[in-house]
Amino acid sequence: MDTLKGALDLFKTQPLSTRLSLAGLLLIVLAVFTPSLQSDLVYDSATEIVQWNFIHEPGQILTPLTFQLMGLDVLDFNRPVAVTFLMFESMLWGKNPVGYHLTNIILHGLIVCLVFLLIRRFLSFGSGPCYSTRRDVIAFLVTLIFAIHPLVTEPVCEPSYCKDLLAALFGLTALMLAIRHDPGAKKGDVLRMFLCPLLCLLAIGSKEVGVAFPAILFLYWLIFRRTEPGRFWAWTLAGSFGVVIVFLIARFALAHNPSVIFVDPPHYPGDSLSAALVVEPRILAVYLINIFWPAYLCADYNGYSVKFLPLPFAMLILVPVILGLGWWSMKDRRILFGAGFIALCLLPTSNLVPIYHPMADRYLYLPLIGIVLLAGLALDRVWMIAKLSHMVAVSLLVLLLCAALITITLQREKVWSTGLALWRDTLERNPASLAGRTDYPEALLLAGRLTEARYQSEMTLRTPYVNIPLVWLDYALELNRLGDRAGAEQAARRALALKPDLVDTAKMIQTLQYRADIATEFAQLAASLPRQAP
Repeated sequence: MDTLKGALDLFKTQPLSTRLSLAGLLLIVLAVFTPSLQSDLVYDSATEIVQWNFIHEPGQILTPLTFQLMGLDVLDFNRPVAVTFLMFESMLWGKNPVGYHLTNIILHGLIVCLVFLLIRRFLSFGSGPCYSTRRDVIAFLVTLIFAIHPLVTEPVCEPSYCKDLLAALFGLTALMLAIRHDPGAKKGDVLRMFLCPLLCLLAIGSKEVGVAFPAILFLYWLIFRRTEPGRFWAWTLAGSFGVVIVFLIARFALAHNPSVIFVDPPHYPGDSLSAALVVEPRILAVYLINIFWPAYLCADYNGYSVKFLPLPFAMLILVPVILGLGWWSMKDRRILFGAGFIALCLLPTSNLVPIYHPMADRYLYLPLIGIVLLAGLALDRVWMIAKLSHMVAVSLLVLLLCAALITITLQREKVWSTGLALWRDTLERNPASLAGRTDYPEALLLAGRLTEARYQSEMTLRTPYVNIPLVWLDYALELNRLGDRAGAEQAARRALALKPDLVDTAKMIQTLQYRADIATEFAQLAASLPRQAP
């Protein structure tokens, strides 16, 4: 209660323009993302929330809460904070999609408020005269871009990606606490020295990208506060780096190998670090395109997604941006921090170590904060702040841009509303998507659209994914439901030849390899197969 009262008191002391900006941003977030409350649980949520019974067992809550989860061979063993959060959500919502979507919207709204306060803080020590209200307007406009950008649709509208939101919330809170440190006032220092490392631990315990925040704190100290007395910063930085290093050691030391959950290990794009280093600039160039022209976002990227962009063209995009930021950073140290923030948030997903998805829209949630910070700093100029007409003109242009972005965001919300919509869109944008090729036929099968499901499975069987057991499993069920018993038996035998333990329904369900209803139906089909003569 004291913490809540303190937060309310702090809010009341803010200028009216600040309070109105925060309230306006929250209302816009609610308005834009309210349609997602009607969405299903799709993609990873279908596995983590619907199929994974662990999070629906309240008696197990101490396992992730005390980080014992890291020693178990379970889904998200390396994200105990996120699993704890999902378990608390389960106590509230069960398996009702509405509650999980509402929680993600609230988390995003809180992060948007933190982003506004962070940008406002950086604008407050700019080189020009400090016009508080007009700087609130700048912070509002650029934060609005972040709040409704189509790239945030994936982490906001896919409830299991609350991991990304939690990491951002905890990490940004740690940064804001450190920024508010006043070397002239000792009050609150001990609490901050405790909370900043704790929040960094919670950030990395939510998702691996949280590893960036101790480095971000260090960067902030190095650029802005290194001339201050060192006690607070020494303890804060040492504690933040320390808890993250200990977490990483535990994560790799306790991981099960081999695992029955993570059967196939992650691999580099191109299957080697050298190949990944060649691909990564192309991925970064696509990210840059998606930030400024988010018309071709996709739920599942792979090599097909970057093949239109050869390495020389990618470098033509990236090199001027990097050189421009370097030149700008020499003129304004705030730009150096913004650029560093982006780089540090991109680093954990830059394929320097193997990860399961080499690129994803959700990987840009945190870097996008750095982008809008740079946008705010670009507008923090005397010509912009001193003249009302300039402020009005720029505000109108940004609002028009936001209106266009909201249109795309609402379209992406519809894409993420059902499995059918998601995988149809994915295949349209990336015909080589493994997830699209396997999950779209299954979504059609579950919807009872059997002829379409069979057609999509047959299309997949003409691709390099012909030896994926799930493809033959779904194809067998489609043919069986359509009355083609001979074809169903042939497809079932092919699936079993590729993966003999498909008939072990309990194992398939326990290891989350297949949906319970699909695994059970296939086991029944397999049990009815006529024995072949030896």
